[in-house]
Amino acid sequence: ELPEGVTLAGSRGNKGSKGALLKSDALKTPIMIRAMGPDVRITGLRIQGPNPERHLEHHKRSFGPEGLGRDYYYKFPVSRGIISDFSIRVDNCDISAFSGSAISLRKGSGHHIHHNYIHHCQYNGLGYGISHAAASSLIEHNLFDHNRHSIAGTGVSGCGYVARNNVELGTSLSHCFDMHGGRDRKDGTEVAGTFIEIYNNTFYPPEPAVAVRGIPEDKCAVYQNWFIEHAEPSGAVRGLSEKTTATDNVYGKSPFSVK
Repeated sequence: ELPEGVTLAGSRGNKGSKGALLKSDALKTPIMIRAMGPDVRITGLRIQGPNPERHLEHHKRSFGPEGLGRDYYYKFPVSRGIISDFSIRVDNCDISAFSGSAISLRKGSGHHIHHNYIHHCQYNGLGYGISHAAASSLIEHNLFDHNRHSIAGTGVSGCGYVARNNVELGTSLSHCFDMHGGRDRKDGTEVAGTFIEIYNNTFYPPEPAVAVRGIPEDKCAVYQNWFIEHAEPSGAVRGLSEKTTATDNVYGKSPFSVK
């Protein structure tokens, strides 16, 4: 537990250092690091959870033809890395192998997640690099790989993010950047967050890059990104609407195919 204003720092990158390793081997790791107040910073560390696997068969037994259901699914333990209800800065970290979320932003604004390598959070059904409940953040200059969704949000009013200058590397279990809608929450609305801005990112995976599963209260603007394995906007961005737009992006392996 990190009190308000505390920095937890390692030496990652200094003279070739990999940085201090904080690791949990317990599949049930509900929280590894929790911010107890605003202005906490976590920097220069390797933070490793217990579960880098997809567990596709467990998901199939839970929600496939057998239909054992949600209660059965959650009998399998879940792990989460960093959790905060307050403004937090996470930078220059290597964060991996959490079945729930590497970074869980539950409340608040002003969160800043930058210059990290976030990977192998790919437990099917969860598996988030950075997740938002009723929170908003700036996410920039990160590398993502082998996640189910590298960025996700519940889509409640006030939930949102700006994602810029990130690179999504070649493997993703599902779409990369996500915002849930009212149908996911079953709250009788179509609300999919308040404001989402996604620009200057590079997406290597063949899976859809962005999925907005409802209607944002303000807008979702997707622009000036490079979608390497997609030929047109509809393949790269799901949920296009009057409030979710994809403009001035590059599609395909050639950097000269702009739509």
